[in-house]
Amino acid sequence: MAIQLNRDMYLAAAAKRLTFSQYLEKLDPTPEGEKLDAFERQLKEQGIITKSIYEKGIYADPVEAFYRTSESQVLFPEYIARQVREAIVQDTVLPYLIGQNTIIQGDTYRTFYVEDQPEAARKKRVTEASELPRAKIVGKEQTVKIYKFGRAIEASYEVIRRMQIDMLALHVRRIAIQAAKDKVEEIISVIKNGDGNNNAAPVLNLTALDSGATAGTLTAKGFLAFLMEFEPFPCNTLIAAKDAFLQIVLTNIPNLSTADLLRLLAQGASTGISLSAPQLPSGQFRLFWNSTVDSMRVHGINNQYAIEQVTEAGSDVTEADKFITRQTQVLTISENTGYSKMFVEATKTLNIGA
Repeated sequence: MAIQLNRDMYLAAAAKRLTFSQYLEKLDPTPEGEKLDAFERQLKEQGIITKSIYEKGIYADPVEAFYRTSESQVLFPEYIARQVREAIVQDTVLPYLIGQNTIIQGDTYRTFYVEDQPEAARKKRVTEASELPRAKIVGKEQTVKIYKFGRAIEASYEVIRRMQIDMLALHVRRIAIQAAKDKVEEIISVIKNGDGNNNAAPVLNLTALDSGATAGTLTAKGFLAFLMEFEPFPCNTLIAAKDAFLQIVLTNIPNLSTADLLRLLAQGASTGISLSAPQLPSGQFRLFWNSTVDSMRVHGINNQYAIEQVTEAGSDVTEADKFITRQTQVLTISENTGYSKMFVEATKTLNIGA
């Protein structure tokens, strides 16, 4: 299908809360069996080669290729945005901390929660014609804070235009990797402190969970008791300080050489929790470390129910668009994003040091 590309399509996509790629798919759906999506077909239509295949003697075009026509220029902002999104999805931590993605118009968002009293709202037997207990879904008092995450490439306009497209993509991906790390730090802050709606993660001390434990030394009993505190959302993801990370691994996988330990971690296998206890995790955690977590602390979450990512529609393409239209010397890659806590019960913190 022939599509006449123009810059107003970005505004139309944002109004529908779609990325430019999604918008093109609406206009030109990808046939079953077709390897290229609508955006990639537009690149092909414009004769733009974005990847080098050395063994075949094929080399990516310079960024100049996006400037050949007014239509090819329209593809440049979305190409940059796709590189950012792909790099973030491939990040080693961020995708595993987000349970829900929400696209919004504007820069403010009020998230929701279930308002109920556990005893009153529990589903139970009622007599005929009696009213069932109610749970209300209401808006939170504080709105989600939206921040701009990203970096900028500073170089002369001419240098960037003459750079091969896949080399520019490599630099853009490097920027996206750092943006992902910044987002992880913000998520950790929301897990720990809440999103402004009085929903900070409860802190559980090791010695309270295991009276025989010594503060500062994780015990298997204390760790198991911590996991049993997660109800109704079993903990499946842990973000720990480096010192706490070491204790978790060595407590649950004892008496192994370093080589054996690394092999087990790489394979996702463990000699730790293996009993069939459906209320506990299935036996496989995602365990991460992060330097922003307080010493001897571990944040546990159910990643399906803990964090909502809120993104302003179209915020990932505006700066790239300015670069190509105004011929600036700084290519800024950014996205307006915020984070909220969906269910406080899905987050808890273990303090090994107390």
